Amino acid sequence: MSCIDIVRDCIRTRRLIAPGSRVLAAVSGGPDSMALLTILSELSGEMRFDLAVAHYDHGIRPEAAREKALVERYAAKLAVPLFLGSGNVPVEARRTKKGLEETARLLRYRFLEETARSWNADSVPLGHTRDDQVETILHHIIRGSGWRGVQGIPPRRGIFVRPLLACSREDLRALLRSRRVRYAIDRSNYSSAYLRNRLRNRLLPCLERSYNPSIREALLRLSENLAEGWETLERPLVRLIPPAGAAEETGIPLGNIARLTDFQLYLLIDLVLRERFGVPQDIERPHFDAAKRLIRSGRSGKRVHFPHGIVVCIEHSNLVVRRNGEGRQAPGEAIIAGAGDYALPWWNLSAAVERVRAKDVDPRSTATEAYFAGIVFPIRVRSRKPGDRIAPFGMRGTKKLSDLLIDRKVPLSRRDAIPVFEDARGVFWLPGVAVDERTRIVPGTRNALRIKLFPAAGEN
Repeated sequence: MSCIDIVRDCIRTRRLIAPGSRVLAAVSGGPDSMALLTILSELSGEMRFDLAVAHYDHGIRPEAAREKALVERYAAKLAVPLFLGSGNVPVEARRTKKGLEETARLLRYRFLEETARSWNADSVPLGHTRDDQVETILHHIIRGSGWRGVQGIPPRRGIFVRPLLACSREDLRALLRSRRVRYAIDRSNYSSAYLRNRLRNRLLPCLERSYNPSIREALLRLSENLAEGWETLERPLVRLIPPAGAAEETGIPLGNIARLTDFQLYLLIDLVLRERFGVPQDIERPHFDAAKRLIRSGRSGKRVHFPHGIVVCIEHSNLVVRRNGEGRQAPGEAIIAGAGDYALPWWNLSAAVERVRAKDVDPRSTATEAYFAGIVFPIRVRSRKPGDRIAPFGMRGTKKLSDLLIDRKVPLSRRDAIPVFEDARGVFWLPGVAVDERTRIVPGTRNALRIKLFPAAGEN
């Protein structure tokens, strides 16, 4: 069975990609992700989905420019849209006091989520393979992971899907050779500094050679058996969780869960965190123990703080799980990568971005429409931050957004509800308030950018 057939079967049986959907493939330039792009490109017509590519530069390795160029050329050859992102992982790791690997993963996933939201993608396929699955299971066993962790990498987690989990690296490279597709080799994969590499290059070969030649198959069977048992345990608990509402909180009557065992409480909280709030990691024992004590006490008004901004509390005989800020999630961000239509869900808006000839436009702006010159993509749409500045039309210097909003008599209740548009050169538009002087269309300007805002579908 070829990799193409394996992936086709995986997508259909696990319902990873729906016909008519938008698919944003994460491609680093390495063999696994280039094989992912190759397979998805060949299946897109048959399975009727639109395909785009997202590539992120972590700012760590000197080979990054070559990998980016490799992805750019291949995306152009396949005639699929390409979205690029970058970050400085070492600087961010020092700032947050996290490891390089963890910081790189967090920044990459943030970029993928933002780009998927901006392009209205329904799924983001990742290039994890059968070999990655084996290494992950072994890694989780060594670190003493819980039951869910030993199940390994799930085929779907939120918008992220993994259609290559049944394909080996060897088979994927054979596919690339048969298609004459070039790929990059990340030399850091051979460094013993990383635990994952030591598992791959030392421990697994040792286990195969000295203990069990079929250790990979044994680990995969273990994962599958645990997944079946986990599903059986979770099924009755799913019925205890009320349907998702508009507010970012979930409430469960304490009377409905009073007879649950400690382990069932763990499963229940874990389910709520994953299904309602998209929290992917296992709950660490201290957090679970604190939540368990809170539930058993039934004391209203007490709360436990979880990672990812989640609060667990007791209110009026209900177990309530919500995000910080009384259930309101802080405004997020959206990325506008080029001309096209974009969702701005944090503001219940949609944006139509269009390149136009400057001589054909009326450069006067309104609260929902404006024209700009000299904008550099990508555009970031976000909430305002302390210290933000803009140079409104006609002003020589810059002015703080906070002062400008006061001058324009924008009510305090509306100030944080106005999206801030910025490019690499800084803030350039505060809709209905100001447009930056540097983007002014002047005589001789040939091309301009038009951005028009609309209420999101279903909004008045």
